[in-house]
This record gives sequence, structure tokens and C-alpha cells, in this order.
Amino acid sequence: MNTKINFAGIEMKNPVTVASGTFGYGREFAQFFDLSKLGAIITKGTSLKPKSGNKPSRVCETASGMLNSIGLQNPGIEYFAQNDLPFLKKFDTAIIVNACGSSIEEYVELCKILNTLEIDGVELNLSCPNVKAGCMAFGNTYEGVKQVTLAVRKVLDKPLIVKLTPNVTDIASIARAVEDGGADRSISN
Repeated sequence: MNTKINFAGIEMKNPVTVASGTFGYGREFAQFFDLSKLGAIITKGTSLKPKSGNKPSRVCETASGMLNSIGLQNPGIEYFAQNDLPFLKKFDTAIIVNACGSSIEEYVELCKILNTLEIDGVELNLSCPNVKAGCMAFGNTYEGVKQVTLAVRKVLDKPLIVKLTPNVTDIASIARAVEDGGADRSISN
């Protein structure tokens, strides 16, 4: 059975992938199953510089499941390029890097680097706080989403997926901002 798909310009052998932020960079799961069986791996959020994330306690069990506030802890793009990407390249699966930042300039600089790496696409994480806008998430307004998407699209030739926050009153208008900014696809948490 042929299960190949093209998602936002990314050729995948099947539609099975992992949600960014839930799978790290794949190392922890490689001991349990062959990562090559996945259509794509969407990495944990990766930033321009290393981030230590939020102070513990980061996870809270509730009657309905769990809440977490990791704070985008990650080793940064330089570490990813030198250590995690070579590991992921061992597997026959598409690699999509979740890119996070706290300003448009950070997103642009990060995506300039990602554009030079041997990856299949970028998932722009617009749930990140925008420090220059009083820590309001980029993904909360049409203009914020459009501005960051336009800026990244200018420096990124790879397929661009934009991960949107569901914490808005009109997700359709936010998705239109992604289209107007030139992304290949938008998804919501």
C-alpha cells in the first residue's frame, strides 16, 4: 500500500509524525522503535541560543490529564546542528525543525541558519512570547503572525509550516495571516 504524502512541500513516505515538543530530538525513543518508520520527525523547539527553560516544577497532574510549562528548554541551534541533526540523519524520515524565538529578529537569524542545514522543513512556533511586545505571543494577532511569517519567508527557501496557538477568538483570521505572510501551511496546537 502506498502511503506517501506531500505535506506543505515536504515529501513523506507516510502521514505519521510526532508532535513538536513531545519527542525531543528522537534519541529517547530510538531505543524503543525504528524512527525510520515515521513519515517525519518534528523536533522539540529549537532557538538561536540555548534556553534553560522554566524552573521546576514544570509538570502538574490534573484530574483531566496534565499541564506543563517547560519554557522551551533546548540546547540551541549550534548544538542541534552539530549533535542532534547528524543523529536524525541516520533515519529514513523527513526532519522538520520547530523554530522558536522571542523577537522577529531572532526568528529571522535562526531561519537563516536552518536554511543552510540539511532538513526538510521548518515549523515556526508562534506560541512563543514576543519580548518586544510585552511578552504577548506572536500568534495572538493577525499583524503579529503576518509580520513574523513575512520576515522568515524572505530568508527561508525550505517549506514553512506555522504552528498557531488555539488561544485566540478567531483562528481563521490568524490562519489567513499565515497565508498572507507566505507560509506553506498552518496548524494549531
